[in-house]
Amino acid sequence: MPDALRALASREPDRVYLKDAGAPVTAAELLRRVQHMADQLRARGVTADSRVALSLPVGADHVVSIFALLELGALWIPLNTQLIGAPLAHQLEDSGATHIVADPAAALTQDPVVRDAGSVADFPGALSQQVCFVVLAGAHRLQQEPDERAGACLLMYTSGTTGPPKGALVTEAMLRAAVLGALEVSAPIAGDVFFVWEPLFHIGGAQVVFLPLFAEVSLALVPRFSASRFWNDVQAYDATHIHYLGGVLQILLQLPVDPAERDNRVRVAWGAGATPEVQTACRERYSFALHECYGMTEASSIITVNADDQEGGVGVPLPWVEVAIRPHAGTSQTSTAPGSVGEIVVRGRIGGIVTPGYLGNAEASAKIRDGEWFCTGDLGSLDAAGRLHFRGRASDSIRVRGENISAWQIESVFGLHPAIDRCAVIGVDAAVGEQEMVLCYTVDAGASATPQEILEWGAARLAKFQVPRYARRVEAMPLTPSQRVAKHKLSHTLEGATDRAR
Repeated sequence: MPDALRALASREPDRVYLKDAGAPVTAAELLRRVQHMADQLRARGVTADSRVALSLPVGADHVVSIFALLELGALWIPLNTQLIGAPLAHQLEDSGATHIVADPAAALTQDPVVRDAGSVADFPGALSQQVCFVVLAGAHRLQQEPDERAGACLLMYTSGTTGPPKGALVTEAMLRAAVLGALEVSAPIAGDVFFVWEPLFHIGGAQVVFLPLFAEVSLALVPRFSASRFWNDVQAYDATHIHYLGGVLQILLQLPVDPAERDNRVRVAWGAGATPEVQTACRERYSFALHECYGMTEASSIITVNADDQEGGVGVPLPWVEVAIRPHAGTSQTSTAPGSVGEIVVRGRIGGIVTPGYLGNAEASAKIRDGEWFCTGDLGSLDAAGRLHFRGRASDSIRVRGENISAWQIESVFGLHPAIDRCAVIGVDAAVGEQEMVLCYTVDAGASATPQEILEWGAARLAKFQVPRYARRVEAMPLTPSQRVAKHKLSHTLEGATDRAR
């Protein structure tokens, strides 16, 4: 990637690469700042053997730091700026991080794990503000396994929606495939502007950083997702593309209708996680095309693409990957028969598309392999046209009275209730039988619907066996950086839940 930046800066030095808080940064200026940052890091002991955690907000400084680490050949470890305590200690220890580059305002800089380990240093002229540079104990010891990085340039931690995050090794070949996949799904033309709110410690944001290297586009960076400012910011930056992850579209649909949501230049909304119900609602309300995709960090981010085909599910596989369905867990059988539902498995048509594994976690690495196939842990089916249809996480299936029920399908319906802000369906042990479902939800300000009323609303839109027996309102929903619900952090009890059967 640094070579591509040098080529762009030589070829088109004045092309605007990004805008940060409205201030343009050209390709030539970005390269100058990257080279200076790399020199500063090198002078402070960062080498190709280093593992450097980045904890910076979305902005030009973050982009500069990413390119500088890639230039040095150090392992880039994105960190959530809000991490503290045990989750922070887990990622630092699990990754074997040797250094941290952080925003002094980041929560982790006040954590004892970091505060007692290093010092604050200024990178004059490289970044727009002072950064906290921390040297960790790992910088002074030999790595246990010199080849455990397996050629990776990036260690991207999973969202941790169902358990502790794992560090997926991402090679430069995978990173390039992720960028090319993003271009396939977003279908840009010269002069397009990508609105970037997504955290750069998520693969969905990290891949966007490199789009201007491979297409004549620019990035408009904002510090974080803000529903209240979203459409005004989109207008102000003259954006043509918006990216959605997790529940972002549902959040936008819950906003009051605003002229700004149509009075803009947005041509394409692209991303993953839009259910058929959400897609229909977006097509009725907005003027942009919806480009849906499916993928995950471990398989170069994007696997299939659906360019605004309402019946096309999550689309057809990209040319460099093959997708099949494994009907029976624990077997090596795969199927491309239309309609059969099972686990989605993927393999590359070229080498290096799938992760070498999880750093320091041989057991987890082994679980994702079935011979040459990568096991996604997701459920899906292929139709007669070879289009993939997502059916939810295999681990997010709840067994109620003999039925295996997809929580994702139920959430896609309740998420459109006018009073609901966020929702999640979880399973709890049943007094009789296997499990019962609990709908956990937060409400929009001023909403007055009762749990009983919400469940009855769902009963009119779902099969009888899909309607949760219980509902519980929660004050705040635990979220991952990509706006997904972290279900393992919800209470898996019936405390405070309303029983629809009563």
